[in-house]
Amino acid sequence: MLHRLKLRLLYGRQIDSDPAARRKKLRVILISGFLVYPPFLLIAYLISFETRAAYLVMIGLFSAITCIPVVFYAYAKGFNQPFVSLWRERRMELVWLAIKIGFIYAFVLYWMILGIVEFLFGYSVVRAAMISFVAAAVARDGFEIGLLRAGYENRTISIFPDGQPFVPFLISNCNTNFLVTLLSASVAGGIGFLVGLVLENTIYQTLVAGLVGGGIVTSAGISLISAEASIWSRVRFFIWPGFIMAATYFLILAYLLRILFQIDVSLPVDLAILMTLSTVWLTLEVRFLGYLNREKVSSFLPLLPSNWS
Repeated sequence: MLHRLKLRLLYGRQIDSDPAARRKKLRVILISGFLVYPPFLLIAYLISFETRAAYLVMIGLFSAITCIPVVFYAYAKGFNQPFVSLWRERRMELVWLAIKIGFIYAFVLYWMILGIVEFLFGYSVVRAAMISFVAAAVARDGFEIGLLRAGYENRTISIFPDGQPFVPFLISNCNTNFLVTLLSASVAGGIGFLVGLVLENTIYQTLVAGLVGGGIVTSAGISLISAEASIWSRVRFFIWPGFIMAATYFLILAYLLRILFQIDVSLPVDLAILMTLSTVWLTLEVRFLGYLNREKVSSFLPLLPSNWS
């Protein structure tokens, strides 16, 4: 979900600067939801009472494949150019878009939805209706990526939305990232273990994971929001991406470890592992965005087009 953090934290002002583009994005999301209704109705039927891990994976793969044409449609609308001509000019970029945003991102969101409605609330039937949000999220991000990419006539990328990869940052800041990872893991894992001794309710566990992860991530993201940021800006950063994304990652991992793979460990150990992984995951991503912000990557993007109809 790193591309989503980039879209909102680095390029959010550019994306939201044109009211016509925002209205067009809403139309794209609504139309995408309507177009994928038949296959998602089938997915909803298949998943309603399914509990077997292998079949849940197969349904998730079907859900992700269904989102590939959605991201193509949304990207073309955001780019403001027919898909056929985009395919001729940016074929490899569109292939990567299909793999990373249309398929992998949709597959991850599938587990997030199952984590929310089944792990968090225990509604195994209601989870089917929630799957439609996967297509909406894919359409939203596909449109925003196309909107940003419209300024590049002859440059294709495989890392969305800006071509800036994550791994070189990890390597170039290896020592610092190791220390941050160790500190974040120690704090989040230690609190998770202690919470696991007394807290069995899954909703409260998720809230604690979000609060702890959000606090650590906000501390790590000071360079992103700048030292001069207002208190309200820091609070908003704590809410999103801090609390919400930490809780989201926790729910994805919790569903996979507890329900899909059914890993049997004590609750304190379980919570320590989940909170460590979700917090470190998000902390490193936010540090990466802080690095990109300092390097002024966002300034490399052109102004957004304003001739929307």
